[in-house]
Amino acid sequence: MEKRIEEFDILKGIGILTVVMFHSVFYNFQTYGSITRHILYFFGPFGTPVVVIFFFVSGFLGYKSYEKNKNSWDFISKKLKIFLPPYFLWSTIYIMLGIFFEHYTGFSYNLNFWDILSDYVFATSYLPFYFLFVLLILFIFTPYFFGIKKLMPLMIILFIFGVIFTSLYYIPQYYGHVIVDSTVTYRNPLLWAFFYLWGMYTAKNGRLFWTKNPSLSIWIGLCLSYVGAMLMILTVPKLTFDYESYVALSPFEYLLYFFSMPVFLWLSYLIKSKKYSKLFSIFGKHSLDIYIDHVLIIGLVLAIFVPFMPNVTSESNFYIQFMVGIVACLIAIFVGMRVKFISKRFYDIIF
Repeated sequence: MEKRIEEFDILKGIGILTVVMFHSVFYNFQTYGSITRHILYFFGPFGTPVVVIFFFVSGFLGYKSYEKNKNSWDFISKKLKIFLPPYFLWSTIYIMLGIFFEHYTGFSYNLNFWDILSDYVFATSYLPFYFLFVLLILFIFTPYFFGIKKLMPLMIILFIFGVIFTSLYYIPQYYGHVIVDSTVTYRNPLLWAFFYLWGMYTAKNGRLFWTKNPSLSIWIGLCLSYVGAMLMILTVPKLTFDYESYVALSPFEYLLYFFSMPVFLWLSYLIKSKKYSKLFSIFGKHSLDIYIDHVLIIGLVLAIFVPFMPNVTSESNFYIQFMVGIVACLIAIFVGMRVKFISKRFYDIIF
């Protein structure tokens, strides 16, 4: 049995904690005061690269899994059995929440057959589900990717495509135009396929590049792409109204995804010998269930404040939302661990 790569669990743990805190703190971002907004701007670019971490790790582990027996049907059916039950269950939950609590969710829900069908088919019931939608498609194509002798040329093409497609989404908005919207951009598998293939490529050649300090060019690229992402964030008018979905899809942010990957992996490798890394590992092993239910948990924790602060769901409060994020992390890991302890079979169905 292959040894588990500890830094993957650590990295996924750090990643999922970042996702929860990001979604909590940036909730109703547009209602923050000017000073708070501008401070948070500088943290925004580092809140979104954590998602590509999951694509990279999934690609690496997907390659290793398929390599064992090279049976396409077994591999795909196994992945579908793992992901489809919680996907449909939680899509239903979020659709119901959207229908009955639209006042608190901030958008009106059109209750008709085609919208509901679209929610299930394209994972639009809940914005973060785009990750599962794309991941399932990448899993289906994994046997094909596995059969490609040289992955690098395809990776280069996909990387260039990613930069071009994010530019098509982002740049026209300087001029008040939309060529492709965020819903389509998030759910475009070709946009994220590079990072999944990067994981497969790394598993194939067996060179764990993160065991060494990233090269100077990686550090320079990280800094320059961050500066570019910040400049685009600060110069696009739409940002004020749609910060969370907007910051993730700029071309410089896409470059930041690339340059941050070796750095995040290296840092996870460095801290795996530390005692506190075990805490991150625990969260990492439950990253999927936390990813699925954390927005619901954040909403439930915020609801506790409603009797005392009626505007808490419509106006931002950094201190409360930061605290809510921490509490949501703790509740989410408790729920995941408790459900798994009570019934592994039930856990596999709902998460």
